Amino acid sequence: MIRAVLFDIGDTLITSLDSEEAFQLILREKGFEIDLEKIRDAHKKASTEFISKHKDMRPPDARDFNEVYTAWNDYVVKELGLKKKGLGKYINKRWFDVVGLRAYDDSAVVVNRLSVMGLRVGIVTNGYRKEVDEIFERMGGPLKISMFDVIVGRDTAGASKPDPRPFLHAAGMLGLKPDEIIFVGDRYDKDYIGSQGVGMTPVLLLRGRKLPAGVPEDVTTIQTLDELMNIIQ
Repeated sequence: MIRAVLFDIGDTLITSLDSEEAFQLILREKGFEIDLEKIRDAHKKASTEFISKHKDMRPPDARDFNEVYTAWNDYVVKELGLKKKGLGKYINKRWFDVVGLRAYDDSAVVVNRLSVMGLRVGIVTNGYRKEVDEIFERMGGPLKISMFDVIVGRDTAGASKPDPRPFLHAAGMLGLKPDEIIFVGDRYDKDYIGSQGVGMTPVLLLRGRKLPAGVPEDVTTIQTLDELMNIIQ
């Protein structure tokens, strides 16, 4: 029997500009006009170096999210060949003002319906717990943080999806078994496979996208959150 529904947050409950687009807009504020593809390439290169270096540093999950993201921004800036002191910190400071956070139209409606049905609802994200607080404070609109019974960030569980720990931590906080929980997310690798691996019922949210290449055709998919009600009922 299903007793709870857990959600990913980004591109599941809320949407925003792509990170590279937000990066481009903020750099433009500082007088740097950088091609979007160049920024995408810098993100990919920076990711490899950032992860490699942080293996021997304090675990990112144990640090303030602003510190982590500023360090990440510094890596991208370095890959772009930009030399301006404090630019990574400035990008982090401006991020939430520029990225354009908003909840999908169906998010608050479906979360409310689930609660009315007596189901518990929660969020499991690869973002940081305090980051989620800031997202809701800045976003406004009908989707409120108070609507969720549990919120698990990467720092809450000490790991990121698809590691089983975030999923199991959320189940434990709810006092439920994994097989009593549906997990809804937009990423097959992190959300679907991760939640399925601990025994939850996974649902892949596509929101207008086609099934990604390499994903089995028999996975459970929905195009909007409204369709989730057909699975539960």
